[in-house]
Parts: sequence; C-alpha cells; structure tokens
Amino acid sequence: MRKKPVSAKEVETALYVSTFRAKKGFERMMLHELQRLVTNTRRESECLFCDLYRLSKDPMVFAIHSVWSSRDNWLSREGWKGHPAGLGLLDQCLSAPIDVVAMDEVSEAA
Repeated sequence: MRKKPVSAKEVETALYVSTFRAKKGFERMMLHELQRLVTNTRRESECLFCDLYRLSKDPMVFAIHSVWSSRDNWLSREGWKGHPAGLGLLDQCLSAPIDVVAMDEVSEAA
C-alpha cells in the first residue's frame, strides 16, 4: 500500500517560488551558480526539497521551487541573501532583483 503524501498544511511547511532573471550573455554563469545554490540548499536539514527550472519561453529566466520545514527557517536566514553557501557570482548575473513568492497549498476538492 502506498503511503499518502502529507500536505504542507499538516506539517506547517513553507513553499517558495523564486525567479531569477539573467543578464544577456550571463545565462550559462547563472545556470552554474543556481545549480551550486540548489545543490547546497538540498543539503540543509530545514529544506525538504529544492528544484531548479528554466522557463521554456525565455531561457534568461530561471525558477527555484523550494519547500522548507517552516517559514521561520526561511525568514531567519533572509531567504537567498543569507544562504550559508553565499550567492557567489549570482549578483553579477542578475538583470533584476530575485523575486520570491510564498505559496500556500490549495486543498483538493473532496
């Protein structure tokens, strides 16, 4: 029997979608820096999962979808700015500030 997934609300997790826009010509460096950031984020005990995506229609736009054990854990480190691994060269790649949106799970209809 397959275990039923636990909803984010049941364990009070926090879900974030962060959007990163690369400067023209910095897409490869941005990808490398984001892969490094995601790899290090996945090692954090407070991070339940973290995945990197690239927008199909715009290769200059990347998104990280991450779920944390609590909002307090995310906020206490000031989001990506306070990442333990540091932002590295990411600041040089950004054409706009990182856009972070907190998401809430929507319950399925019965």
